[in-house]
Amino acid sequence: MKKEILRINNLNFHYTMTGKLENISLCIFEGECVGFLGLTYSGKDLLLQLLNGEIEEKEQEFSAYIAGQKIAGSRKLKEHVYRMTASNYTIDDWTVAEYIGLVGADWFQMVFRDRALEEETENYFREQGLELDVTRKMRELTELEKRVVDLVKAGKAGAKIVIVEDEFEGMGQADTKKFAGIMKGIIAGRMAVIVNSHSNMIASLLSDKYVIFSKGRIVKKCQKNYIKNDAHLERFLLRDTVISKKMSLDSYALKQTSEKNIVYCIKDMRLSEGRMEDFYFFKGEIVTFLALDMREKERIFMVLSGRRNEEGTSYIMDSKKYGGTNTDIFAGKKIVSIKCLGSQEEIFTEMSVGENLLLPSLQKISSLEYIISSNKMSRMLTEDMKTGEAEQSEIAGNLEMNELISLTLERWYIYHPRVLVLFEPFVECDMYGVSIVKSYIKKFANRGTSVIIVKSREEYVEDISDRMIRLDYPQ
Repeated sequence: MKKEILRINNLNFHYTMTGKLENISLCIFEGECVGFLGLTYSGKDLLLQLLNGEIEEKEQEFSAYIAGQKIAGSRKLKEHVYRMTASNYTIDDWTVAEYIGLVGADWFQMVFRDRALEEETENYFREQGLELDVTRKMRELTELEKRVVDLVKAGKAGAKIVIVEDEFEGMGQADTKKFAGIMKGIIAGRMAVIVNSHSNMIASLLSDKYVIFSKGRIVKKCQKNYIKNDAHLERFLLRDTVISKKMSLDSYALKQTSEKNIVYCIKDMRLSEGRMEDFYFFKGEIVTFLALDMREKERIFMVLSGRRNEEGTSYIMDSKKYGGTNTDIFAGKKIVSIKCLGSQEEIFTEMSVGENLLLPSLQKISSLEYIISSNKMSRMLTEDMKTGEAEQSEIAGNLEMNELISLTLERWYIYHPRVLVLFEPFVECDMYGVSIVKSYIKKFANRGTSVIIVKSREEYVEDISDRMIRLDYPQ
């Protein structure tokens, strides 16, 4: 009989007006991989923050049972939890042995125990049935190997619960499936995994059960195969009014056009294999660049958007060739880009929603361009801002995730760019947020904007892309 790893009984916790948990009860057994599903502010993130010791409880007591033992307080619970995120792998100059040796060791021990540490780590890998050269640097590992090493580190640390909040950027479906199999072997008999991912694909590939949250409550616990499709899942995740809004967003259609007017061209752009290639972008076209390598993906975005100049690469805008470009030239040509959609980096947090809509980032649009356009944008504000997600007078820094996404995209939609370059636009999106982004992309394209998307995987873009260009995928 499987042992319990985590049990929570009838938890009620109120953190903020939007952050609450009501009557939460669940049990997770050893070897289980449970996907937590829910919209932003559904309660799943708040529960995981409590488990991971990220919230001071103050007057509210939070307790749970870990491996049958009652643990009181979020800080004590954190000792049994390992959080797996992409930021864990930024220490890329360390060897595998050193990275895993960070568990329970100080600098003095590590400096004078190098060989012993390597042998100890090698033995631990063998116990898990894994073969990996522990003297390799973390930066030399594949994305799959990095995740495996992190999971082994969790076991070495004595964690009982691994919270996976990694979007597995740089990994395709095949490698993610392979990781899921390795993960099941590592956690068997000793740990449990909670998957908290924005990606439907990742949640599906890693989980064998789902716990579904809505409005601070658990509304469904089930085996993964119980959920037949997205529409079935929506019944649990979305309120009737949100379902109606999502259906309206999803029904927005792309217009078919026979126009083949080139609005933007990049000549001699360097690709990862060292070859140079020209790329042409047409009016109203949606083009997705797929790149698994994270550094390469970001470099491609920076070059496509004109944020980085590379020797030999030139740009053609309005039939004129430019080399050594700067942001003022791109602003004047109405070529804009969004790198962190959904984050507060893209807005002015102290300004109101209305002010943000009328004041595009000065790094992308010159002050003169703004003055010329401000009257026009003011008139369009009432006509085009139809989301109804936030009042125009509300401070932008107070917005929820989907409202931030809407605000950022609406600002550029009002500006009517010729080219819009997006970097991983779905990475912070819940199910409703995906519909918001896809609807805006179609709106931009229907208005004549050439939309360029840079992503790792084809998830969410297969049905809207006119072209998908795979840059560094294995043949």
